[in-house]
Amino acid sequence: MYRGTRRRGMRGMGRNPFMMRMQKNATLDATDAASYAGVVFKTTLLLTIMFALGLLSATMLVRQEVLIGGYALLIGAPIIGFIAVLIGTFVPRLTKPMAFLYSIVQGLFLGAISAIYTIMFGDYIVPVALIGTMGIFFAMLFLYRTGLIKVGSTFRKIAYALLFGLILANFFLFMMFLFIGFAHFQTMYLFIVIIGVVLASIFLLIDFDNITKMVEAGVAKEYEWMMSFSLVITIVWLFIEMLRLLAIIASRSRN
Repeated sequence: MYRGTRRRGMRGMGRNPFMMRMQKNATLDATDAASYAGVVFKTTLLLTIMFALGLLSATMLVRQEVLIGGYALLIGAPIIGFIAVLIGTFVPRLTKPMAFLYSIVQGLFLGAISAIYTIMFGDYIVPVALIGTMGIFFAMLFLYRTGLIKVGSTFRKIAYALLFGLILANFFLFMMFLFIGFAHFQTMYLFIVIIGVVLASIFLLIDFDNITKMVEAGVAKEYEWMMSFSLVITIVWLFIEMLRLLAIIASRSRN
């Protein structure tokens, strides 16, 4: 009865690749099960590493005009991060080292682009983006925990459909930028970025729901790394979208 209840709880996790992989591979063990405290600790650890390295990278660039890793970092870090996500998704035993690798390279990368945004748009932009990201995070957590927003199968299907559309829209905008120029698509860019902020916020709700279902299903403690990794990825996505939105607002206020 107990194991059957856990398995039914796992069926509602949706299409998040991390969670689908856990559903397939998780070993249900009541004596060493995942916990909310474990997920919070691991998420905090990954974000702390990312923040510390980001602060170092930004400080080096702003004060000493030294870009850690050079321009190769700006190109390679997103690629390395994407590879780390893929490996962490499909090879669960490597999720922990991939989560640390992701936090390291993304920390250096985010620090560098934060410094660039600071130089271009002023000292306020990064702190406001951080505050905005934290505010949205806790707002979404409140909405989820109080049940004001329910994450069901229809909610997930709509979210993933919107994500696919957002990816196509960004690709289209990138191609237009290469061949036509950016000036003709500024309004579209603003619209896409706003959708990105909203969609990243929605995926926080999906992460919260996935974590709840996994913990209640009693999966093995090792899968806390996968849950934390997934949540960190969404937080990074939201922060980047907030930076982009604030940069657009700052640019328009100057014109």
